[in-house]
Amino acid sequence: MLQEHPVITKVFFHDTEFKTSGAVSPRPFSSLTLRKSGKVLISTTDGDFVSAKNSLTFVPEGSPYETRVLEAGEMYLLHFWLLEDGQNFLNVPKCITPPSVDAFGNLFERALRHERKQDPYAVMADAYRLLSDAAPLFLGESQAPNPKMIVCKKYLDDHVCDPELRVSELAELYGCSEVYFRSEFRKCYHASPLEYIKKSRIEIACRLLETQLYPITEVAMQAGFDSISYFSAEFRRMMGCSPRDYQKR
Repeated sequence: MLQEHPVITKVFFHDTEFKTSGAVSPRPFSSLTLRKSGKVLISTTDGDFVSAKNSLTFVPEGSPYETRVLEAGEMYLLHFWLLEDGQNFLNVPKCITPPSVDAFGNLFERALRHERKQDPYAVMADAYRLLSDAAPLFLGESQAPNPKMIVCKKYLDDHVCDPELRVSELAELYGCSEVYFRSEFRKCYHASPLEYIKKSRIEIACRLLETQLYPITEVAMQAGFDSISYFSAEFRRMMGCSPRDYQKR
């Protein structure tokens, strides 16, 4: 069940291979994995499921399970500990395929970079971001995007850094009203088009800031923001710090 204010006390990110089958005893932490390759059969007290390539798999703390490797491979891994008496967004193990696998892969990669830099604040922010994006997917079923929506999503991704991009363009491309397009987009991607655009631009800005090659104003422009004040406000809202502080890390 969803907790109102979950508090993470400790996180651990890893990029690892999986080769060995066996029983896993109840653990004091929860895990979220993104399978990059391979396939594993996971048996729990609530049933069996297969975690294959591009699958997000969640196992809450205290859950015993067994794994049988059907095909060796690699995965991204997040272990996280919650404040005592905290609850996970889900209380049973579950496996899903997210609508945007690349987006989750990018989040894991960014967390691993921050962990290598030994930046605990950025790593913790990455964990919250991952769980925030994963929670609605595990709690509700996604509507599979139809061919027209896939075309619109590709157009959005290709033009996300264009400050002139408007939801009305996407709705026109889809062939419907803006109100209907927003509704259909949210069903497929669990975010409004505007939320998705802002999130994508902030992710691009983070990558540019991490290079430490560009001034803040140029980062904002390259990421698609035509106002430095709006960029700074949105960046602080999503990342919990200013662009300048993030760059200094």
